[in-house]
Amino acid sequence: MRVLLMSTPYPLEENPIPPLSLSYLAAVLQNEGIEVQILDLLVSQHSARKIRERLKEYQPQLVGATCVTLNSPIATRNLKVCKDFDPHVVTLLGGPHASFALKETLLRARWIDVIVIGEGERTLVELARTLEKGKDIRQVAGIAFREDNRVVKTETRTLIEDLDELPTPARHLLPLSKYRAIGAPCTVITSRGCPYRCIFCSGPRLFGRRVRFRDPKLVADEIEQIHKGFGFERLNIVDDTFTLNHRHARAVCDEILRRNLNFQWNVFARADTVTADLLKKMRLAGCSWLLYGVESASPEILKTIKKGTTPDDIRRGTKLATEAGIGVFNSFIFGLPGESPETARLSLAFAHELNRDYDAKYGFHLLSPLPGTELYEKPKEYGLRILSRNWAKYDANEPITETATMSPQQVLEHMADYDRIIAYVWQQIERKAAEGDPVCAEEVKQKASTEFVWKLLKGDVIERLGRMKPSDDPVGQLAQRVSRKLDVPLDVAEREMDRLVQMGLLQRESANGRSIWQWS
Repeated sequence: MRVLLMSTPYPLEENPIPPLSLSYLAAVLQNEGIEVQILDLLVSQHSARKIRERLKEYQPQLVGATCVTLNSPIATRNLKVCKDFDPHVVTLLGGPHASFALKETLLRARWIDVIVIGEGERTLVELARTLEKGKDIRQVAGIAFREDNRVVKTETRTLIEDLDELPTPARHLLPLSKYRAIGAPCTVITSRGCPYRCIFCSGPRLFGRRVRFRDPKLVADEIEQIHKGFGFERLNIVDDTFTLNHRHARAVCDEILRRNLNFQWNVFARADTVTADLLKKMRLAGCSWLLYGVESASPEILKTIKKGTTPDDIRRGTKLATEAGIGVFNSFIFGLPGESPETARLSLAFAHELNRDYDAKYGFHLLSPLPGTELYEKPKEYGLRILSRNWAKYDANEPITETATMSPQQVLEHMADYDRIIAYVWQQIERKAAEGDPVCAEEVKQKASTEFVWKLLKGDVIERLGRMKPSDDPVGQLAQRVSRKLDVPLDVAEREMDRLVQMGLLQRESANGRSIWQWS
């Protein structure tokens, strides 16, 4: 049995991170002796031709993809490419969107054969073995499929009780040099599950309300491999709430310190779960940023959405983190139930206050009621009207809901206020950089570098221009080609090519009298 897993790109130009879910799925397949490859479309040009070329070369019997709501249309189109190329290949889709919109997905995208519901590791292995033996897939728990124009859902699969049974994610199957080139962090989990009841989140339904924790030593083993083995200097711990269990969080920090792992890492946290002592320990172990989901500054809205925190909790949590030396990013949502122009202004003012007092960064996005959330399933109960079921619009940047007290146009006006603030802040950074401020100059340089490499990746520029005649200055020769292709100054291309070569991310080989540049 040959399995091909495909990462699904997003319709937005956002800096990606190595796909953790696919890495776990690939690892369990390899662990069971099942052949698997990953076609990573996040850091390369995305095209149907590229998918067909991999299908022709690898000839998989099973092709799977994962998606969230925003990129679900892209995932379904990619699987259609696979089914059109080989009608006999079994196509499957997983992830939060497919898990909670399975009936619609299977009936509309009839080229998709199976949906894997929820945690997919054990399900995928069992499904692959069942297909390989030609047995009935009804015996596989945790899936859904079509039969006689109706959707069949098999027995619910229990969650993985012991996460330590999972093998280390198969990151070696990913083009990690490309992620390092754009400065992306790698990701790791130390737990799964969330006990909270926020009405806009499907996480607890996907991974359970009882939180399952990994052995801190195994977490540190994985972190050590990511840092020392793969060369990542930054890492995101993507637990729903890393600071939920202080004993566990401290144990992870202690393992990082014991091994003298010197890297920067970020976490998701709740302001009502942090203490000064825990934050100091986290900072000592290398934590540089944490993100609080503030959502709104309106106490009434926070109660409605069952957030369980207050603005005073956020003030306290932001103060404690800042005093510990950890940067804070506060995340807000415009358009929640009960939103009005007054509450929107209140949230903007609160974000400014925390920035002024504690230098806390902040971001605003628009509400997207996702399948699997209470808000999506019961919008009328919360006085919310959902304006579109076009999943491509669920990007948190376009208003797809309205409340009785706030129209989509009013939401956009407040979002425009936020966008103007961001533009002004960046103008000030560029001005200070031009005046010689070293910190701002480095920030401008890093942004330019990221944008340059992103163009390299999304245009498959190295793959297309990397074959050339031998030269006394091969790096300069490549830089000239890239400069012309991307229409950037030669000195910029030379600087970036030299950086990528020095980091070991680009390497040159010789074959048949030609020099061939490729990602390492």
